[in-house]
Amino acid sequence: MLNMNTLMNKRIFLVDDDPYWTAILQRILSDLNHTDIISFSTGSECVNNLHLNPALVFLDYQMDDMNGIEVLKRIKAHYPGIGVIFCTAYEDLAVAIDAMEHGSYDYLLKGNATIKEVNSIVEALIASQESVIIK
Repeated sequence: MLNMNTLMNKRIFLVDDDPYWTAILQRILSDLNHTDIISFSTGSECVNNLHLNPALVFLDYQMDDMNGIEVLKRIKAHYPGIGVIFCTAYEDLAVAIDAMEHGSYDYLLKGNATIKEVNSIVEALIASQESVIIK
């Protein structure tokens, strides 16, 4: 696995109303040596806590209070530098395109969420953020 020191000590938000998925993703990130992980079960909780300055948000699409696209729009409107990885259990190309058009860095299908896949997406996000900082 690649060195992830750039993001290692940064805060990560997990936003999902499914405690099972949240536990899986938390375990994957912990196995990748991430320690500052905060979970929220609603989009509102995430939006209300953006002042905690997460570097990365794993964001579910279907939640009770507001869907992931609405949360994504609010994140990007106020904190455009936060990396967002959209997560969903449904293979819906329209949702993926909508998420990417509104600033999601990538789209993770929950069924494909292996440590290798999550590491690959996070590494690519870090590389893209570093290239922006260098330029």
